[in-house]
Amino acid sequence: MDRKGLTAAEVAQRSKDGKNVLTQGKKKSLIAVILSQFASPLLILLIVAAAISLATGEVVDGIIIITVVLANVIIGTVQEISAEKSVEALKQINASTAVVIRDGAEKEIPAAELVVGDYVILEAGRVIPADLLLVQTSSLKVNESALTGESLAVEKDSNEKSDEKTPLGDRKDKAFMSTLVEYGRGEGVVEKIGDNTEIGKISGMLNSITKQETPLQKNLNSISMVLGIAGVVLCILMFVCQIFIYNTEMIETLMISIAFAVAVIPEGLATVVTLVLSMGIQKMSKRNAIVKQLHAVETLGAVNVICSDKTGTLTQNKMTVVRWYLSGSEKEPDEVDKDEAVFSRLLTGFLACNDAKYSEETGEEIGDPTETAFIKYVKDNKLGYDAIMSGITRFDEIPFDSDRKMMTTLDRVEKDGKTVNISFTKGAIDSVIVGCDRILDENGVREITNEDVLLASHSAEGMSSEALRVLALAYREGDDKPQETGMVFVGLAAMIDPPKEGVKETVDECHHAGIDVAMITGDHKITAFAIAKELDIATDISQSISGAEIDATDPEEFRKNVLNYRVFARVSPENKVQIVQAFQSHGKICSMTGDGVNDAPSLKAADIGVAMGIGGTEVAKDAAEMILVDDNFITIKNAVMEGRNLFNNIKKSVVYLLRSNFGEVVLMASAIFAGLSSPLSTIQILWVNLLTDTAPSLALGMDVGSDSVMNEKPRDVKGGILNKGDYLNIVIQGVISGMAVLLAFLFPVISEYGAGDIIGIIDSDPEILKLCRTYCFTALAVNELLMAYVCKTKGSLAFATKESWNNKVLNIITVAGLVLQFAVLLIAPLRSLLKLAPVGAGDIAVILLIALGGVLINAAITLAKERLDIKRERNI
Repeated sequence: MDRKGLTAAEVAQRSKDGKNVLTQGKKKSLIAVILSQFASPLLILLIVAAAISLATGEVVDGIIIITVVLANVIIGTVQEISAEKSVEALKQINASTAVVIRDGAEKEIPAAELVVGDYVILEAGRVIPADLLLVQTSSLKVNESALTGESLAVEKDSNEKSDEKTPLGDRKDKAFMSTLVEYGRGEGVVEKIGDNTEIGKISGMLNSITKQETPLQKNLNSISMVLGIAGVVLCILMFVCQIFIYNTEMIETLMISIAFAVAVIPEGLATVVTLVLSMGIQKMSKRNAIVKQLHAVETLGAVNVICSDKTGTLTQNKMTVVRWYLSGSEKEPDEVDKDEAVFSRLLTGFLACNDAKYSEETGEEIGDPTETAFIKYVKDNKLGYDAIMSGITRFDEIPFDSDRKMMTTLDRVEKDGKTVNISFTKGAIDSVIVGCDRILDENGVREITNEDVLLASHSAEGMSSEALRVLALAYREGDDKPQETGMVFVGLAAMIDPPKEGVKETVDECHHAGIDVAMITGDHKITAFAIAKELDIATDISQSISGAEIDATDPEEFRKNVLNYRVFARVSPENKVQIVQAFQSHGKICSMTGDGVNDAPSLKAADIGVAMGIGGTEVAKDAAEMILVDDNFITIKNAVMEGRNLFNNIKKSVVYLLRSNFGEVVLMASAIFAGLSSPLSTIQILWVNLLTDTAPSLALGMDVGSDSVMNEKPRDVKGGILNKGDYLNIVIQGVISGMAVLLAFLFPVISEYGAGDIIGIIDSDPEILKLCRTYCFTALAVNELLMAYVCKTKGSLAFATKESWNNKVLNIITVAGLVLQFAVLLIAPLRSLLKLAPVGAGDIAVILLIALGGVLINAAITLAKERLDIKRERNI
């Protein structure tokens, strides 16, 4: 390969093909974000109602409705404004400069100016500026975790050959844009730039993936659409009835239509759901889960497949020594005699032949994970790391390379008060043991035998089959140069990145809760399966599949069989998206965790993307809906539990609001179709809907959660937020409440004039109508405040158990609502604003009796229905 690089003329010609930058996705403008908030059918209904109010002179009513609309738009806009930054973050991690050879001279240029064919120099600490074909390597190690998900640095070798079918992590002769050189040097020729690089492909995938609506968004939009259609139909029927049957004037008919439309629409529904989700986000943040998008909280509760990254999420992301081999036998860490001479020499050798360091400032090990494992072992077992290292001074070395598969250091070691030169060699057992002619055991140094070699080799093979990383150690004393022959074999160390504490139990909890857990990793299949088996994620190697096997399988065939797999190893970014979409094609609600750039497309494709807060790249964090502050799988389970509790609370709020509005519809429709005047004015209905309805429903959204939700199976998102039983409760409770409040509307006339010409009496006397509306308005408000307890209580009679009263917020809101409601009756300016009549203590007593009667009847019927449903389920 010509090391002179490109000429200026060649660079100028190739620059026409474009810059070495990533194409940015089309950003959503602030105006577009704001306008998108108006896509909700519920908000559209409210806007129409506001327009009619303003057109007919009901300015106060119109302003109140507009305020509700603006509140929803502002909250939604604030939540979304920073959600789409994924591709921009890719730009931030790219190398800003590159060292190249052009016209035979070495120079540093902006990475954006690289062209295909440029000759690039690589050294430790540099970010690789483009996709390169390596032409020369010297102990080159590259950290590709952000691209492949593999935690260990990859040893590069320009002599190996790969092609496009070779998995990214196995392309030893290639270096990829945005990965980091950790060790050594290298030189390479630019093969791909910008969007054509592997990182560029990920950028393109991010731009092409469209997020689906969450189950809750779909359900609420469906409910809003049904309410809208029902409202329009009922308003038309009512309008026709008033004009052609009762000959009501046009203006009055329009006013009644507005009141009826407001009664049909649960104005507080969108606001309550938004606020409940916001409070859920705050609650989850205290449990180490930061949720970026409102509806993602609810989606968590519906998750039935968790696709988890292995390294750092399921495992500790710290290689740990879990077994030793010395003096002819394997020993667990707690079985070794730490004062024994063989173990002392073995441990000293692994610490000496080691480039990792311990930082006193951070209290953490720094370096290659396989080397930091020995420092961690000494620190964890309090074996005196500083004392050991103070007696070791390195003055020569032979660096590791992939041909020898060994590393050797020559150290001055203090021994029995004397200083001895010792060469320590560590590496693959096959490479180390062939250079040994002696062995150290409990009896001292002796000649090595074939049996010694077989025993050590057999032990290494066995530990490797368990997915343990095995290193051998040998030494030689008394030389002035490092030597790798005539050595003394000491033993082996086996290590692994172990599971985090509590993860196995959490996986079992997920299974009990009906949630499947799958591992998606850049590691090799055997390593991944070993961890998966230990965590009860998989039981047989047949449940594992590699990225190469996925690529070799027909896409439709893979989609059909994806539920048979629990471990996906050595996968590419495209594979990860394919896996997520395959699960989704089976109706699964899929959560995907990840931390690297390679995870970003699948995080965005999943129903709920979860990024790592500690080890995650900015790209992954911006593509995800949730970020784990502690990078812990247990936090995902806790988030799912919170999501389930939150959904149950939202369901209580929605049932309560719809029940309240249906009661109002029953009240209004019964009165109007009977020829009576509207029992409530528009502003009175708005008062009830926004204050005595919305506040209790918000409190229900904050109801006390339960760990028992993890004993249930994930809900069927196709079934919607409400089931048949919920709709039946809404109808029954709405009819009873509506009839009770209608009785309150009629009571002043019946008690004073009897049940004769009720319509004529109310129509002829505006003061009587005002008094009737006052009774009706107050009874409705009291009824709806207390009905929140009926919606909250399950399995027992409302008000009769501790469960009914364990929501402190609801208790406070109920008391405050009752005080406010009666203040409206007693304070003249407020009474005038709401067009109410003065009432006395006797009137209030009657109103309370009617309202309480409706609540208690509803409570008894609801309990009877619940017990009947339980009995029916048991019989099934």
